[in-house]
Amino acid sequence: MTGKTINLSIESKLSDVCLVGHAVRGVCCCSPLDQEDYGRMEVCVVEAVTNAINHAYQRQNGFRVETAITLHEDRISFAISDCGTAIVNYAPRSLEFDPEEIGSIPENGMGLFIIETIMDEVTYTSADGRNTLSFCKYFPSPLP
Repeated sequence: MTGKTINLSIESKLSDVCLVGHAVRGVCCCSPLDQEDYGRMEVCVVEAVTNAINHAYQRQNGFRVETAITLHEDRISFAISDCGTAIVNYAPRSLEFDPEEIGSIPENGMGLFIIETIMDEVTYTSADGRNTLSFCKYFPSPLP
């Protein structure tokens, strides 16, 4: 089943990440998701794009981060790609910390944990110098 896709490409500058977030909200308006879900989708994509800039490109400008947003009949899917340093040994994240101890809150990995918690499916691939984090959220009811 194919969908309608919008492709976005930004330079690896944190100041440009908000552009992708606004586009996500715009596409969500064409889906059966509610406004609360728009925000959740935006947070996930912004986290993924920010991770690509911070980790794959070590916050260096001049590289591309690409985002594909696809609206299917039954879901919305996202693919965030970069050509930087790949995630080594990608695996689902867990947050184990003592909420009473502020110093035990992890400094890294929370973005992926958020994405994996909110989304229905999450995959990561790295091949031929291209890294892609893909994730989707199924609709409560398909598009008409």
